[in-house]
Amino acid sequence: MILGRLATGLKQRDWGTIVLEVLIVVVGIFIGLQVDDWNQARIGRADIAEYLERIQVDLKRDEAFFTFLANEAKNKRSALTTIKEIVRGDGSPDEDPDNFFELLLNSSSIGFEFPEVQTVTFLDLRSSGKLALIEDAELRTQLSFYYQESLHRSDRIESRITGYAAALYEMAGPEARLVGWDKELHHEISSDEDVDLRAAFENFLVAARKERFLSLLTAEQNYTEFLTAQVSIQLEEIKALQQAVSGD
Repeated sequence: MILGRLATGLKQRDWGTIVLEVLIVVVGIFIGLQVDDWNQARIGRADIAEYLERIQVDLKRDEAFFTFLANEAKNKRSALTTIKEIVRGDGSPDEDPDNFFELLLNSSSIGFEFPEVQTVTFLDLRSSGKLALIEDAELRTQLSFYYQESLHRSDRIESRITGYAAALYEMAGPEARLVGWDKELHHEISSDEDVDLRAAFENFLVAARKERFLSLLTAEQNYTEFLTAQVSIQLEEIKALQQAVSGD
């Protein structure tokens, strides 16, 4: 219809009609583009809100995991200290073998591989190009820093892992039953086979009172101190990001 009126206007040299029709077309296109932009912006805001909700869920998981890890590190530090005192002592201590093997188990925790934070949601957000849709520039920076620094922290911690845990499992032998260790089951076995566990305890002490093990144990203590400090920093960063994401 508009094209018909334009053709008629051109034939009749009705420039007023031509200009008016052209303006109607331009304004119509502009309004259509503007509505599309508004709709895309609305969809983008909804997507960002969903991503931030998912990140909050991830952060809660990170918080729970690193809180657990902090407690594990605390138990590990205590176990390492007690084991060092026993190994440095003379003769056979009056230590229950069952309790001693529990100390060994606690001292070897978080000594093989350091897990990473939940990154799937953030990587999806970044790879989709929607990270730029977050209007708060400071929040974008905090998100990028948290995940980048967390991955670097994991690498730094893993680079300091010693050979203590592997050496301990090898020295303890199958009699200690550290693999798949269950306290109640272990106690039942130790009651029936106290002599065997006592012998395993004595054999471990003989092997552990060599310079190599004590050096590894000291290195593991240093690693645990570093781990404890890094986990504390991680928890602080988690709480700070949780507040930023929630807008508090």
